[in-house]
Amino acid sequence: RVKHLNRINRTAVVETSDGREVALHFGAESYIEVPELASGGFITGSFEYLKEGYWVEAKFTESDGVCHCSSLSCRS
Repeated sequence: RVKHLNRINRTAVVETSDGREVALHFGAESYIEVPELASGGFITGSFEYLKEGYWVEAKFTESDGVCHCSSLSCRS
């Protein structure tokens, strides 16, 4: 679940299913899928479309102490 967004630094704090919190960094190449309210489905979006409280599935790698998100799909 997205707990906090920092729009300036393009980061999101995500709470994992086991209760841990992970700070994810989003680059320009990060794939983001968000809800599309009109159809009830999902669309490809950008970091700016994310909202706190969304339940998400994220894929990321860690290097130099930073978690870089390659893709994030909303599930709520």
